[in-house]
Amino acid sequence: MAQGPSLIFDKSSLESLNLDKAVLMNNFYMSTITPLFFVECLADLEKTIRSKSTPEQLVGSLADRTPEAQSSPNVHHTTILKAELSRQFDLSTVYGRVVLAGGEPAQLGDKKGFVFRRSPEAEALERWTKREFLEVERNIAKEWRRSLTKVDFDAMVKTVMGELGRWRKPKTLGDAKHIADTIIDAMDPEWLLRFDLDLLGVPKATDWVIQDWIARRRPPLRQHMPYFIFMLTINIFFCLVLPTQLLRNVKPSHHVDLAYLYYLPFCAVFTSKDSFQAQIVPLFLSPMQDFVNGIEFKEDLKKLNALYSALPDEVLRTGLINFAAIPPEDTGFFVTRMWDKYLPLWRAIKVQTEQGRERDPEEEKRLLEEIKQLSESPDLQTHDEHNIDRVNYVELERSVHLKKGKWLRFSEEQIQRMRESGEVR
Repeated sequence: MAQGPSLIFDKSSLESLNLDKAVLMNNFYMSTITPLFFVECLADLEKTIRSKSTPEQLVGSLADRTPEAQSSPNVHHTTILKAELSRQFDLSTVYGRVVLAGGEPAQLGDKKGFVFRRSPEAEALERWTKREFLEVERNIAKEWRRSLTKVDFDAMVKTVMGELGRWRKPKTLGDAKHIADTIIDAMDPEWLLRFDLDLLGVPKATDWVIQDWIARRRPPLRQHMPYFIFMLTINIFFCLVLPTQLLRNVKPSHHVDLAYLYYLPFCAVFTSKDSFQAQIVPLFLSPMQDFVNGIEFKEDLKKLNALYSALPDEVLRTGLINFAAIPPEDTGFFVTRMWDKYLPLWRAIKVQTEQGRERDPEEEKRLLEEIKQLSESPDLQTHDEHNIDRVNYVELERSVHLKKGKWLRFSEEQIQRMRESGEVR
């Protein structure tokens, strides 16, 4: 299966795609599924809608389109923040990639790796893609809608700006981001720590965090706690913008839209059709990240769908893993430009493949046996390496539809062999 750049999408972007286009998105991108995506969709279960479909049917349709083959649920942002505060998380080691739960360090001989068992988040994603909306998920949706009625933006602005003091009114959204950065760099760092730990809902960590910061000789907070600073910048930015007319028709639901920004460090590409996101997300991306409007994103997938649908039946029967393992060479496709930017070696690998330098089938078999040993051997030991880039292997388990929409993911022969070997039913 293809890999691809890491992608975050919101509900607005996914619901604009039909199933066939959604499968192609899943084929060419590694999707980071945020908790907020589930919250947005599950909230529709509690809505009264004017449609021939029931809320369950509409949410189920979104679940069908949700990537499952190349997707992973991201750890909740508050969990990540707490991990950074306790020095158990380093943003620099994961920037641009999903933050996974459930990883177990495993070492066999001199080979170190991480084996990701099925975390509660992964199990929830699997239930979701099977349309199993358990009562606990329904309760999440109800609680989210109740919480929206309690959002008081005026009170939030009064509290935050009352503490930060008087600052000039921003002239543009970009100016508001600049002022937020200036505020953070101008304030006393110890006061800033106390203020934002309370603002972000983790006041109990204050004493330990400050003592640890002092013990480390008071390093700059942007260096010491980059994710903490990232979240703080978002909050201050929003409070600067709310009293202005730079964002019109602000609704309580924008509180959730804003929270999507907390997950920006964990993707290379962010897509949304929402005008709120289109205005704000680019301000918080690094040069090595991209925002693409959901309409443009959909059009690119439409072009891919037309391209591959025109292939002969005998080619289509070989499955996406064979005829669409990499994107088209034509840089007129957005996906191709993203692969060139984030996975620049893919073209060289394509050349090697065309020159007959594919791995020998016996080598593939040996590699699979080795991977099995590295995850199941009784001689496995643990290790203390936390940086995923410094280990030899990572094992992830996923449940994948062999066919989804009109697309076969594998060739008919491969699917038959999988069934005969008991790998699939």
